Amino acid sequence: MIKSTKRPRVIANFALTADGKVSTRNLTPTGFTSKTDKRRLLEIRSLGDAVLAGARTVKTDRMSMRITTEDLRKQRSAIGKPPEPLRVIVSNSGAVDLSWKVFQTPGAPILVFSGAGMSLGARASVAQHADLWIFDTPEVDLAAMLQILRSDYQVHTVVCEGGPRLFRKLLEIGAVDELHLTWTPLIFGGMKAPTLLGVPDKFLPATIRCRLRDMRVQGDECFLTYSL
Repeated sequence: MIKSTKRPRVIANFALTADGKVSTRNLTPTGFTSKTDKRRLLEIRSLGDAVLAGARTVKTDRMSMRITTEDLRKQRSAIGKPPEPLRVIVSNSGAVDLSWKVFQTPGAPILVFSGAGMSLGARASVAQHADLWIFDTPEVDLAAMLQILRSDYQVHTVVCEGGPRLFRKLLEIGAVDELHLTWTPLIFGGMKAPTLLGVPDKFLPATIRCRLRDMRVQGDECFLTYSL
């Protein structure tokens, strides 16, 4: 368990179908929510000093990881923050492609954290477009990554937007403080369609208890906020 004094506050944000899926079994882009939820996503994103996502999610959802709404950018500037949060990508394998939308879209600086498997060629290429942090282990040490964000980039709040495997790993080390969920009026079905923690697998090391802080219904969607 990481002490909260040594890491940023972590807020997670996901959209779910009525049967608890965050995507289809083919991992199609997660654009199945309303305009209201898409605005809510930007509002939650604007709370962060950094927005965090796994490489597969960044690729599949064609993420720019930006805040494009001018009023939210101005609100951040008014309280002394940069118009947009840092963009942070995690890739254990190092399979990062500079053709992804996030690298092709101007915005806040990009940070990439990768495991030892990233090739030397990829390291050289990515380092020209992002701050690159390589761990000498197969997987990124998420606890150390959070501490680097705090100490080296003065990040006090991180907004994690997936994917499920990254979210699960953060839960396993006790590094999620707040969870936002949007329940949508859709049913995907399928054992291989990922849930909030990915494709059904082993139990977490310990049950995570959540406290409901807010619930709002708009149209056919339900917006929930939990403290963990």
